[in-house]
Amino acid sequence: MKEFNQKVAVITGAGGGIGRELSLQLARQGCDLALADISEENVTETQRQAQQLGVKASIHLVDVGDAEAYQAFVAEVIDSHGKVNLLFNNAGITLQRSFENHSIEDWDLVLRVNLWGVIHGCKFFLPHLKAADEAHIVNLSSMAGFLGLPNQASYSSTKAAVRMLSETLATELARFNIGVTSVHPGAIATNMIRNTLDRADDQAKAKKTLETVEKMAMPVEKAASTILTAVNNKSFRVRIGKDSVLLDLLKRWMPVMLHKLIIHKMSGAKRAVAQS
Repeated sequence: MKEFNQKVAVITGAGGGIGRELSLQLARQGCDLALADISEENVTETQRQAQQLGVKASIHLVDVGDAEAYQAFVAEVIDSHGKVNLLFNNAGITLQRSFENHSIEDWDLVLRVNLWGVIHGCKFFLPHLKAADEAHIVNLSSMAGFLGLPNQASYSSTKAAVRMLSETLATELARFNIGVTSVHPGAIATNMIRNTLDRADDQAKAKKTLETVEKMAMPVEKAASTILTAVNNKSFRVRIGKDSVLLDLLKRWMPVMLHKLIIHKMSGAKRAVAQS
């Protein structure tokens, strides 16, 4: 899709981070917006900034993991805009907890947002995307979709599933002129980790991870720009950040050794704690 002018984009998780920045960059190119989030305050601020750029921007408060609520959301979007050309399944959540300390409720939450939210978006907006002359779906996976990261069992699992879903959709939907891009960000300067920091089972480790991420994080403006360029080019997938590219390559070159190195590092850290 070369032009965004006079198109309509649906963006979940539009209240901040990559979602907000995608919204504003699209607005600057004349794209109308359907902005979805669970936080009315945050998504209203995104709407305010987008409207200042001269486009139509509707807001929708929705739990993307709720199928019935999602279908009502789709009806609202069509009623407000009449069409959909772009779907950004961006809403996501992460919890830094070991598998042992991950409750079933934790799993349910992460699966609902990260996986079911994407499935619902693709499923319920599909008839409207097919009705458009040209359409594109962007699914936010992660570099965690390349590798099972420690203390990120639910996040890595859902992001790997989003990657596989995107690959399937890319082959099935090409005949309808619907592009599909799987996005794999590394460290990005957003509040996703900070927002759930108090729910980590190891606060010291979680804060250290946050500090590391914030030091190396790519500006959200660059991440959003890279995603939109991928849509322009109808890219099958896009890795965002040197860390994402490196992790992907390491997983390809040395899939077993990479895991052994992580196991060794984790085991060494636990011995050090036990001896202190």
